[in-house]
Amino acid sequence: MNRTEYLSELATVLGRYTETAAQRISEILDACPTEATALWFDVFPDQDGEGTFDVWARFDGPDAFVLNRPIDDHRHLFGVVHTEDGLDPDVPLWPTRNTPFCIQDTVVDAAATWLTTLWSRVGEGRSRVPWHIEGDDGYGTITPLLFTPPTG
Repeated sequence: MNRTEYLSELATVLGRYTETAAQRISEILDACPTEATALWFDVFPDQDGEGTFDVWARFDGPDAFVLNRPIDDHRHLFGVVHTEDGLDPDVPLWPTRNTPFCIQDTVVDAAATWLTTLWSRVGEGRSRVPWHIEGDDGYGTITPLLFTPPTG
């Protein structure tokens, strides 16, 4: 499998979680505190490069713990877990050696593309704060991304 095929498979898996994630982002935006200075979407690829990852949202601003408490139930937008039956959801798993491309970069890129689409669906015009997408440890070839709300 090449990088393009892998991105396509990840997009298919992420697409199955679009409705749930869109609802969570909407609830996060509804709960945006006035003290928030930004909304971050963080993508955490696994350190081993197998292909598992998580996507979390968080507010930035003074006392981030307090800012994020009201959205604790909505912050986790996507995650892959190891179960006794395999991965849930079933993302393509890679061996940790001899991969033809950086799996962590590719996972972050797929998630960033998905988040951008989600934002255009439920966030566009609703947020008064800038929003960012970032891959943990600098992973991703299209991140970090920064979007600022229109002024006026």
